[in-house]
This record gives sequence, structure tokens and C-alpha cells, in this order.
Amino acid sequence: MFTQLDSSSIKDKIGPVRSGQNDAIVMEFADSYSIFDWGKMPDLLSRKGEALAVLTADFFEKLESPETWKEFSRSPEALTLRKSNRFGGIFNEIGEELQSVGLRTYLLGALEAAPSALEITPKKTDELRAPFRHLATLPVSVVRPRMTSVLGRTLPDYYPTRTSPLPRLIPLAMQFRFGCFEGSGLVERVAHDPGYLSSLGFSHLKAEVGQKWGFPLVELFTKLESTERPIHLAEALALSGISAGLLQDALLKTAWIAALLKYLCGKRGFELNEGKLEWALSADGKCFLVGLLGPDELRISKGGVFIGKDFLQTFYRRTRWYQAVESARTQAQSQGSSEWKKLVHEVPPSLPVQYKELATHCYLALSNELTGRKWFPEAWPLEQVVTRLREST
Repeated sequence: MFTQLDSSSIKDKIGPVRSGQNDAIVMEFADSYSIFDWGKMPDLLSRKGEALAVLTADFFEKLESPETWKEFSRSPEALTLRKSNRFGGIFNEIGEELQSVGLRTYLLGALEAAPSALEITPKKTDELRAPFRHLATLPVSVVRPRMTSVLGRTLPDYYPTRTSPLPRLIPLAMQFRFGCFEGSGLVERVAHDPGYLSSLGFSHLKAEVGQKWGFPLVELFTKLESTERPIHLAEALALSGISAGLLQDALLKTAWIAALLKYLCGKRGFELNEGKLEWALSADGKCFLVGLLGPDELRISKGGVFIGKDFLQTFYRRTRWYQAVESARTQAQSQGSSEWKKLVHEVPPSLPVQYKELATHCYLALSNELTGRKWFPEAWPLEQVVTRLREST
């Protein structure tokens, strides 16, 4: 069975349908949001789904275009990336390939509305005159690992995931970082495991707050478990079900994509600090990019202020619900269980009106600014968003 990627941003998946010669799925982007791996929170953010659909489509179109990669290859950022490369000629060969054919993704295009027939005709963003919340993509098989017990400990069995129909999701989240920032979990991971960076192939880096890198660090996390957990290269290779060559290809392409996204954000006056990408395996044995690209996946800042859900995390950390979440995680871990949500007996509170309003305009303003097109004329000016975010922390 084919399904689409799980996300609190996806309200509905419509399909299967047909787009030319391709089977397709249509995703309807919702106005809901998630925080701390909880799932959907009580509030809706007006037009957030449209803003995220527009931004995702715009980024994916640019990543698919060889012309975007050619433009980037001539930039100082690309030169810094190549000079910082420690992974040999294969990295530069991938860069040449991207300039030649672009990046392979699952995006087929955008739709003005939900499909009324089984045959659809997706469009490019420059063909549409108004915001949209429906994207057509190639279908991807997503099968979660089966939770089982070994010697009294609950463990994920990835055999059903590795053997699910192609094309299928590679059950890894690849998180790139251009530096080590205040509050980063990377510092804690390295303190707990001094060999952590070496296990990822980045022994030359130091996890010290304030460090910035020309070549992004790429961390690996589980994607389909109840809580994402960091893993080493060896475990990633074992549970992913792909070859070592394909894993390396996805990791090195993640670094290239990270640098290109940083360049595109920089052109609009933003700084991209870190982000998270997802990959799938095609029927012909190649990796292609899936998932979403927006402020939930990319940590973007302006003048030192992060534009996204960071300020909401600060709000929720002060609540009894968050204390219950942290307690439940600890309790579940001590019991060898992954079912921590069942141990939370508090309900997440609704956002105050001013927080909800600010969160809404974060999405709308970012979509306008990063695409270079005023999709949402009602959005606050970016300077107002940044000022309000600074005041809220």
C-alpha cells in the first residue's frame, strides 16, 4: 500500500490519481502545527498550509533546476563548500551532476484546488496567480517499524520497513548544521558520547557554541519511531535497507542541498543555520528528495532572530504540559518503552492570541520574502515580524 509522508502539516492525502504517465498522490496542506513530536496542537494558524505549500513548491522547483545549481556553483558560498570538503572527489562529482541534470525529487507540481477527477494536471508556481494548498507528488511507501520485545526491552523491528514496496521512504532524517548554536542538542550529544562526531565522519569538527562551518555537519536521526533519536552511520546503514553507496550519496547530496538553500536564503537577506531533509528509494534504485521545506524543517534567522516555531517552544516550555511530556519521556525510556505519549495526562494549552497571530505571520511573511513574490498581501512586513519575535523572547 502506498501512503504519503506523515506530518501535522498534511490534512489529507488524495489518491491514487494520475498525472500523465505517473501515479500520483495529492497532499492538502493544513493550518495545524506540531511541537516537541506531540502531533497536532490545539490551535490552527490561518493560511499556514498555503504558505508552507507555496514555499515547499518554490524550493523544490529550484532544487530540480540545473540552472539554479549552475548559478550557485559560481558563488562564493559554493567555493567555500568545495574548499571545506574532506570527502574526496566524489563530492565534487555530485556537484557536477547537479549542475547537469538538477536534483531528483518527488514533486510533480501544484494544484489550484483539490482534484475533481482521477486525472490531474499539476502546474509550476509561476503558472498560478493565487496561493494554493495542494501539491501533487509521486507516491512513496511508508511502513513504520514494528515494535517488538527482546529480553524485556521494546525495540523497533525495521524488517517490514526495509522490505516495503518501492518507491519507499528511507527511514532516516538527515539534519544539516552550519554551526553550533546556543541551546543546540549537539553539545549534549557530544558530551554524552565523545566519539559521536567521529561516528558520523566529522571527527575534524568541534561541538562548541559559536563554531561555524563552511561544510555542513550532517547528523542522522530515526524518522519513523515515536521520537526521533540520533544514530551513528553503522546503525543508519543497518536499519535503512539501502547500500553504503546510496547512503553516502544521500549524505553528500544533503550537504550540497544545504549549501544551496543557504545561498538562496542569503540572497533574500536571511541566514540558514540548520535544516532537516528526507529521502526515498526509487524503483530503479536511486535516491530522491521527499518531505517538506519551510520554517518547520529549516531554521532561518534574520538579524540574529529565528523566524519560526522557536518562540512557541519557549512559551510551551513554561507549561505544565511540557513538564509532563519530559517526565513521560524519561519514564518511558527507563521502562524500555517508546510509548511515552500514553504517559502524558496533561493537555497542551491553546496559544494566547498574540502568539497565535505572530506565528501566523511568520509563515506568511517568510513565504513572501523567500519566494520573492507577494503571495500574501495581508502579511506583516518582515521587519515587524522580526521586532515582535525579538520582544517575545
